[in-house]
Order: sequence, then C-alpha cells, then structure tokens
Amino acid sequence: MSDPMHSPTSGVLAAAATGVEEFITSRGGDVDRIAGRSGLSTGQFALPTDRLDLTAYCRLFEEAAHETHDGNLGLWFGQQFQPEMLGLVGYIALLSATAEEAVRNLASHFGYHQGNTHTQVIEQDNGLLRLEYTILDPTITRRRQDAELTMGMFCNILRHAMGPHWVPETVMFEHQRPEQAHEHTEAFQADIRFDQSTNALIFRRSGLERRMPKANAAMLDIMRASLISLSRTHQGNGQVASAPPLKEQIATIIRAGLAERCCTLSDIAQRMNMPAWTLQRRLAQFDLSFGTLLEEVRYAEACRYLSQPGTDMGEISLALGYTETSAFSRAFRKWSGVSPRAWREQHLSKPPSSGPS
Repeated sequence: MSDPMHSPTSGVLAAAATGVEEFITSRGGDVDRIAGRSGLSTGQFALPTDRLDLTAYCRLFEEAAHETHDGNLGLWFGQQFQPEMLGLVGYIALLSATAEEAVRNLASHFGYHQGNTHTQVIEQDNGLLRLEYTILDPTITRRRQDAELTMGMFCNILRHAMGPHWVPETVMFEHQRPEQAHEHTEAFQADIRFDQSTNALIFRRSGLERRMPKANAAMLDIMRASLISLSRTHQGNGQVASAPPLKEQIATIIRAGLAERCCTLSDIAQRMNMPAWTLQRRLAQFDLSFGTLLEEVRYAEACRYLSQPGTDMGEISLALGYTETSAFSRAFRKWSGVSPRAWREQHLSKPPSSGPS
C-alpha cells in the first residue's frame, strides 16, 4: 500500500482566497512577499475557478500570521469571509432550500471545491449536529490558520438563514491551544475546544428548518453541475480534483463508522440504502474492492492521527475501530513496513519547510 505521505498534491479552488490580498495588506503584511514564500503569486488569486496548491494555500496564511505577528490572522479572516466569496460551493449552500440542507450540501460538495479533505454532518443523540472538517493530506502539517478560517466561513453560511447573531454551541479544533485563545471565544461566542480529533462546529438542530433567503432550486442544480464539471475539467488537465463520487462517499461513511466499529460491507450498504451485493457490484465497476478501500481509509486516518503530537496509540487504535493496540500495530506495519511509533518519529522529526514544495 502506498504511503499517504507521498500522495499527489491536493488542490483548492482560488475562490477560497477571495479578498486575501486586501486583508493581509490591512494587517500590515507584504502580500507579494508572503505569497512568494508560500509558493504562490498574487496573480493566481484573480480567477476564482482556478486551482491552487492546497499546501501553498495553507502556508500562505501561516506565513502571513508570522510576518504580521498576528497569530489569529486566519481566525479573523474567516469571520469576515462571506459565503458568496467562496464561489461555487458557497452558492450551493446559499441556494439550498433550508439551513439544514445548506449544511448538508456544503458537506457533500466540499470535496469538489477542495481535494483530499473530509467534511461530513453527524447527527448526535442530544439534538445537536456536528459539521466536521479536516484536511486528509498528512504532508500539510501547518494548517492551524486554515482550520480557524474555515470554521468562520462555515458559521457565516448558517448566519444567512439563522440571523447575524446565530452562534454554535461548540467549536472544535485539531491543533493545540494557542496564545490569545480568548479571541476565539470572542469571535465565535461559543465553547472552544482544542486538541480534538477533528475540526468541527456543533450546533442545535432546532431552527434549521428556516429557509435560506436566496433559495433557488433551479440555480442550485446549475451551480452543483458547474462545480462537478469544473472538478472533472481540472482532473482532465492533470490537476488534482476530488475522488470519484462513489469512492469518496463510501470513504466518508467508513470514516464516520470506524470508532463505532460499524464499517462492514453490510453496515455501509445499509447507510447507503442499498443491498450489499449492489454496493459490491458498483465498486467493481471502478475496479475497487470494499476490503481494499477500508484499509486505505484506515491507513490514511492512522497517518493523520499519528501526525498529531500527543495522540497516544490507545486512542488511535480505538478511533480506527481496533479493540487492542497490538492489532492496530500489526495492521500498520503491514501497510507501511514500520511500526506506528517509528512512522511518527520519522515524519514528525522533519522540520516544516518555509519555501515552496
């Protein structure tokens, strides 16, 4: 099995950088120099449907935070970032019928906007929904700013239906608690948790039946088709696009079921409302087997967890659906040729690069 650390470069539509030049300049940064150090040029921000390297995009905000001495630069960029600025996927949310449909459409279509990224909506037992977001590319280790700006972007989508004063219950971040974390509470007006397994917004389901002010079913279909078509165009031009829809859909459901150990072929087929044999046949059409896909997802998730300092092996084993750490260790050695601890030492010992990939 190939190492996810050597997977193809991930991409994101340039719409995600809308307004970044003015914002960085307003914070006292030299945007040309910052973009250059990140492996980008400001000219790449001009066309929202162009594709940027995701590593360089994340580095752009890390470099900007460093140069401006504003560790929360990404946090505040996300707070002012309106859904229209996000381009096609932003309009897919805005044109949805209700706030809940907007959230679900955002999660299901975000992979076309940004590759190698996991987004999903999970229903919790206590009347809450959790909108998860994480970059799956383990080579992108400097991504705190991206996580904080993305959570702000997602909040602003919900505020279009729920009102400008809507706030989530909880905001979760993968990264460690930074200095001046009080600004996060100020920005989101919610319980903020760091060192979590994923980035996420947790919010009440009540009220999500409210209509989106710009709801338009016909335009929604056009935007959805345009985003998918654009993704295929980038793929045809040799650029990185999202995974095939069926594979990505199954992978997302597998990730959601790992910790609960509900990720057999029958479990996934039931979640997709189809017989197991139908799912098996559809996978075969893409030359895929369920067992291979399950191992790919587990391996990628294992690398993601191992890339987070402080996560112990027992926690990772449980998150991947293993009852014993030894079983996880054996599986990981089969995938990578080394033990989980050796893999972590090898990859976390590499200093982050400050130049282009």
